[in-house]
Amino acid sequence: MKIAKALFLLFLLIFIPFSAQAKIIYVPDDSSTIQGGINGALDGDTVVVARGHYYERINFLGKGILVASNFIFDNDTTTIDSTVIDGDTLVLGVADTGSVVCFVSGEDSASVIQGFTIQYGIGISEDPVPISSGGGIFCDSASPVIRNNIITQNIAHYGAGIRCFSSSPIIEHNRIIKNLGLSGAGIHCRRSSPIISHNTIAENLATNGGAVSCYDMSSPTISRNIITRNFGYTGGGIYCSWSSPTINCNIVTGNSAQDEGGGIFCYWESPAVIINNIIANDSALHGGGIACYESWPSIKNNTIAGNYSFLDGAIYCKNSNRDESFPIIINNIISNTLRGGGIYCEDATYVTISPNDFWNNRGEFYNCPGGIGDTTWGSNINGIPCDSLYNIVRNPLFVDTLNDFHLRKNSPCIDAGDNTFAPVSDLDGNPRIVDGNEDDSAIVDMGAFEF
Repeated sequence: MKIAKALFLLFLLIFIPFSAQAKIIYVPDDSSTIQGGINGALDGDTVVVARGHYYERINFLGKGILVASNFIFDNDTTTIDSTVIDGDTLVLGVADTGSVVCFVSGEDSASVIQGFTIQYGIGISEDPVPISSGGGIFCDSASPVIRNNIITQNIAHYGAGIRCFSSSPIIEHNRIIKNLGLSGAGIHCRRSSPIISHNTIAENLATNGGAVSCYDMSSPTISRNIITRNFGYTGGGIYCSWSSPTINCNIVTGNSAQDEGGGIFCYWESPAVIINNIIANDSALHGGGIACYESWPSIKNNTIAGNYSFLDGAIYCKNSNRDESFPIIINNIISNTLRGGGIYCEDATYVTISPNDFWNNRGEFYNCPGGIGDTTWGSNINGIPCDSLYNIVRNPLFVDTLNDFHLRKNSPCIDAGDNTFAPVSDLDGNPRIVDGNEDDSAIVDMGAFEF
């Protein structure tokens, strides 16, 4: 431990420009409270908190500082478990400022919180209506870094775990679990563009967006997260309304919604980009995997498998065309829907569906544009029967139908996609558009993985 601390101090001395003033404040040695350490810190300083249970609600006060547990030295996840910032109202009482951690003074990426369990916050009360925001962490016009924390058992109407309002924080490598709210129990975004990456967001419960909600011109980047076992009335995993999230390279599995969008729900003019994801074993009344209502997402190169829809399909589109805007569903594998069809279109929805593989769903197509699914039309470049938009109905030959959605060597999805819409890399980070079937023609594969 002493060696690690010495190395950290050496790093400060060599690499931080304002190193002449930078110092480390130890809690509880130098300050009995975390907030006291923050109060005494200047930009560039570090507040290091020893293992323990701290009943506090802290505010960064606009300072560009690192507030961290000893996890920054020992890289031991048990340090995160045992360094707790607790906003429990039974100990601290009820206050208008009930968020455990506040960034409300223009903080930027120089403000970092790392290595804590953050729990039992009740959020900040917002006028004029009696609602609360940001039970665990509240960001208002601030863009800090939130890294390597456990954010759990917080309650708030908006963003029980984390609330972002007019903010663009970096939220990475956290476990955001078991939070309860009205919208975005894990993370709620309004007019915000956070980077949400490499987190586990699980077992959160909300009316809209169990894991993540995006509202009111938000454009978050949601990438390489595990989003699992969350619940919402709509949008069990991710909910977006009048927003344009990029949802890339996530595992979205085991989520459920009582109404629409077990995995992802796009509502009211939300041109989401949904690409390279595994969307599996999710369930809802409408759209077990993905539902879009009055929205036009781009759904590309996903593997959408084993989902459950009580009434319609793995993908459900309703009232989702306006002027020149409509959903685009390209290069996906939609398979093994346990109840409901592959894709279900309702109320004159126009959808671009080309090319995809639909397999072993309870009926592949419902009310889709003419010719979709008619594989008597001809064959694709690989000689596989397809419709006029090159959709196929063939077993994708996963390595394991339940657990491993990589493609086996003879999969009909290899070199069967459309290069025009291909992403640069796949869910594993491997390059796209390679000659997987060795016929001297490099074509993107369908699904989340390139062979």
